[in-house]
Amino acid sequence: MILQNRVGSMYSHILVPTDGSEHAYRGVERGLELAQEHDAHLHVLFVVDESVYGSTPALSSYEAFLENVADMAEDLVEDIVEDATEQGIDSTMSVLRGVPYKEILKYPELHEIDLIVMGKRGATGVEPPHIGSVTDRVLREADIPVIPV
Repeated sequence: MILQNRVGSMYSHILVPTDGSEHAYRGVERGLELAQEHDAHLHVLFVVDESVYGSTPALSSYEAFLENVADMAEDLVEDIVEDATEQGIDSTMSVLRGVPYKEILKYPELHEIDLIVMGKRGATGVEPPHIGSVTDRVLREADIPVIPV
């Protein structure tokens, strides 16, 4: 028997992290479907990966670069939220900085997330049948269900 949450549906808040890659968009599509099926609130998250770009830039031009990445990320998640709105799905967008898997794992604790839906592989393009490192860490460490797509 599957337990349902307090509003009668299996999920009320679904997190869809994305990095803008084609693989991540598969997770976005599935997250939109599940949000619609369960009348759930969709949370779209992009984490600007400071483990790649650095978290304490020494040069102001480097900080400007990070801001540019964050601006592009915001445009991306805004487009996803617009798609959700057109489908009648309530949604929230967030662009954070940090180590992606850590931020993805923190987010559910702060926003009552019931489910994480994410692409199996991200921007690094790991070849099948392997799973991406961020997805792998989230799968292993999350306290809630994770659906890799």
